[in-house]
Amino acid sequence: MKYYKRLKPVSITILVLCTVFCCIPCLQASQGSAINRPETIAILPFDINAEKNMGYIAKGTRNMLYSRLSWRNRVQVLPPAKIRSALKKLKNLHGTQKISQIASLTKSDFVLTGTITEIAGSFSIDIKVYDMDNKRYMAFFEQSKKTDDLIPKINRIAASINKRVFNRSTADWEKMEQEKKAYLRKIQRQNPEYMMQRRWHNTEKSPGWKIWKYLF
Repeated sequence: MKYYKRLKPVSITILVLCTVFCCIPCLQASQGSAINRPETIAILPFDINAEKNMGYIAKGTRNMLYSRLSWRNRVQVLPPAKIRSALKKLKNLHGTQKISQIASLTKSDFVLTGTITEIAGSFSIDIKVYDMDNKRYMAFFEQSKKTDDLIPKINRIAASINKRVFNRSTADWEKMEQEKKAYLRKIQRQNPEYMMQRRWHNTEKSPGWKIWKYLF
């Protein structure tokens, strides 16, 4: 009995230590899975302002953004079927209330909305990406003088979203940066005095988020 009583506290200590060490990997795994969870974005159907049927352009734009914004293990673009299912439940909602409810139903971190407007053969593409956690949004805009230019313009928007929202550099973004630097060098050669007076906006340091919480 004396031997049993002498060993009992030691046994309890060993048991406690074993339990603690066994729990640590589980906690680390759960924390790691939360940290590594990809961000999710819901792309809503585009609004079209045009005299003729341009549904195919809206669908093509959405498909392009789906493929270009998908980033393995980092950004997950939700399937269109899931978005359609959520929209059926929100037929009477509009504006920011609709965006908020879509994010809630689909568990999205970001929601993307867009409008394509056609005027006399030219197109304007307006897109907003809403950051639901921080109640802010970022706007993106491109113009196209003809239908054939739509794909390159959408590529530019996708590259800007990847960089400014998700901090992801792509080949298209690098190309855009080179074009901007070449343009600035050209302007500097032509108007050196003007360049000395102007401070150019750094898109990476000031990405352009706007607060939208007051819209509720």
